Amino acid sequence: MSKIRRFYRNHLKRKMFNKIILLYSAVMIILFATAAVMVYQYQVQRIIREETDANLKTAHVLSLYLSRQYENLQNTIQTVYADASLSDELMNFLTHNYESYLSYRLDNFSKSGEQRMNSFSATFKSYLEQEKGAVGLSIFSYPMNFYLSISRDNQQIDYETASVPSLKDWIAKRRQHPWDTLPVKREVPRLLRPDISLYSYARELQDPWTLQRIGMLTVEFDPYQITNWLNSRAPVGNGRVLVITAQGRVIYDSEQTYFGKIYPYRDKLENSGEWTQLEEESKINVLNIGNAGLSVVGIVSKSSIEKSTGSLRTGLILVTFIFIVASVMITTSIIRKYSKKIQRIIRSMSRIGDGDLTTRIQMPGEDELKQISQRFNAMCESLEQHIDRVYTSEIKQKNAELVALQSQINPHFLYNTLESIRMKAYDKGARDVGQMIYSLSVMFRNMVKKSTIVTIEEEMEMISIYLDLFRFRYEGRLQTEVSMDPEISSCQIIKLLIQPIVENYIVHGFRAHEEDNRISVVAAGAGDFITITVSDNGWGIPADKLRAIRERLTAASPQSGSGGSEQHIGILNVHERLRLNYGEDYGVSIDSQENRGTEVIIKLPVMKKGV
Repeated sequence: MSKIRRFYRNHLKRKMFNKIILLYSAVMIILFATAAVMVYQYQVQRIIREETDANLKTAHVLSLYLSRQYENLQNTIQTVYADASLSDELMNFLTHNYESYLSYRLDNFSKSGEQRMNSFSATFKSYLEQEKGAVGLSIFSYPMNFYLSISRDNQQIDYETASVPSLKDWIAKRRQHPWDTLPVKREVPRLLRPDISLYSYARELQDPWTLQRIGMLTVEFDPYQITNWLNSRAPVGNGRVLVITAQGRVIYDSEQTYFGKIYPYRDKLENSGEWTQLEEESKINVLNIGNAGLSVVGIVSKSSIEKSTGSLRTGLILVTFIFIVASVMITTSIIRKYSKKIQRIIRSMSRIGDGDLTTRIQMPGEDELKQISQRFNAMCESLEQHIDRVYTSEIKQKNAELVALQSQINPHFLYNTLESIRMKAYDKGARDVGQMIYSLSVMFRNMVKKSTIVTIEEEMEMISIYLDLFRFRYEGRLQTEVSMDPEISSCQIIKLLIQPIVENYIVHGFRAHEEDNRISVVAAGAGDFITITVSDNGWGIPADKLRAIRERLTAASPQSGSGGSEQHIGILNVHERLRLNYGEDYGVSIDSQENRGTEVIIKLPVMKKGV
C-alpha cells in the first residue's frame, strides 16, 4: 500500500499529463476490449449460423439422397408388379422349387412369339447397377425356405438352415422394422458382403391375386456410399449427421459412434434449431424423409464451434493488444510534446518570480499554449512598463507620497474637534448649536464606518438624527415622525437606504414659507418582508415626471432617461441597490399628487443577523 501511495505522489499527484495518459489508457482499454468482445460475439454468432446452415444443407443433401434411394427401390418393385409376366415369374419362383421354376421359364421361352429373355432377377440386377449405394439384394421364399442372393456380378440360391423360431422372429422383426443395420457378425439370413457393416431395407412380397404373404425382399446398402455422396455434394463443416429409423436405430453416423445402436437422445430431437444438451450442448436440425420412415439429424456441437472460434479469439486478443499499445504510445508521444511546452512556461514563470522580468517564452504552433505564451509575454512587458512608470517617474512618486501623507489623517481628529466646538457652545449657552453639532458628529461617525450593513434600529436612529438637524434649521416649520415595529429592530438593512428618500423631500418637496411641513418614516414587518414608508405633505410630483420616474424604476437603471428627473436619482439608486442585493422581487415604489405630497415605499426581505 505504501508503494502505491509513493507511486501516486511521485508520478500522478502533481503531474497532470501522467493522469491524462493513465485515464486515456484506461478508456482505450475499455473501448477496445468492448469492441473486441462485440466483434467476437458477432463472429461467434456468424460462425454458429454458418455451421448450422452448412449442417442443415448437408442434412438436406442426405435426405434427398435417401429419398431418391427409397423411391428408386419402390419404383423397381412396382415395375415388377406392374408387368404381369415378371409378376407371374416372381410368384412362381417363390412358390415352387428351383427345378420347377426353371421348367416354367423354359416353357415360356419356347412358346411361339415369346423371344424375351427378361426376368425379375434381371430387373433387380439392373436396379443394382443403377443404384451405387446398394450392395445387393435377396429374395426369401416363405413356402420353400430358400433365398436368392443377387449382386451386380452374380446370383445364387441358398437354402436356409436356421431353426424355424429364429427364422420367424427375424421375419416378424423385419416386417415391423423395415430399416435395420447388418453388423459384420450377424444371424440368419446370411446375405452378401459379410465382411462389412451395412444397413438394409426389407419389404414383404405378396401374391397380387390372393394377397398372400409369400416372401420378403431385402436390399443391403453400403453407408460408405453416403459418405462419398456427402463429400462430393455437401459443404464442408464441423457438424455431425445421423440417419435414424422411426424406432430410433441409427443406420448412418458420420462419426461411426452410434451405428446399429438405439440413439440415446432421440427424445430430445424435438428441440430443432435450439441449444440442446446431448453428449454436449449442441444445435440440432431434424428432417423427416417422407414415407420412408427415416429422419436425418444434423448436429453442431459447441466444442466444434469453439474449435472454429479459437483462432478468431486469439487473433482478436492480439489485434486488440496491438491497437491499445499503439494508441497509448502515440498519445504518450503527443502529450509529452505538450508537457514540454507546459514545463517551459512553468520555468519562465519561476524566473519571473525570481525577478527576471526580461524573460520571454518562445512557443511554436498556433494552439492555446501559443496564446498563453503571447499573453504572458505581453504581461511581462506591461509589468516592466508599469514598474518603470511608478519607480522612475519623480512626479508620480511625489504625488504618491502626498497621497500617502493625506491618507494618514486620523478621522478621530475631526470627531474631537467637533466635540470641542460643541462643548464651547454649551459653555456659551448655545445649547441648540451644541445639539446640532452633536447630531452632525454622530452622523459623520456613522458614515465613515466601513460596514455597509446595519440594523434597522441603527438606520432609523440615523434618520431621526438627520431630521433633527433640519428641525433645528427651520425652527418649528418641520414636524417629523420616525417609528418602527420592535420585532424588526434587529433585522439587517443596507446602510443609507432611507436617507436619500428623506433628502429628496428636504431638497424638492419642503415648503419653506409654510408652517405645517410634515414627514414620517415608518418601518413595519409584513410576513417575510419589511416595508419602510416615507410620506410627506410637500409639493408632490407632476404627473408626467411621476410617470417618467416609474418607467425608470421598472427599467431598474439609474442612468436611463434624461432631463427633468435628475432630482430623483437618489430614489433610483436606492431601488437599484435593493434589486442588486435582494433580487427582482424587492425595490422602491412611489406615489405622489401635485401640491398634496408624496409617498415612497421601500420593500426588502427580513434578514436576521448572520444571513
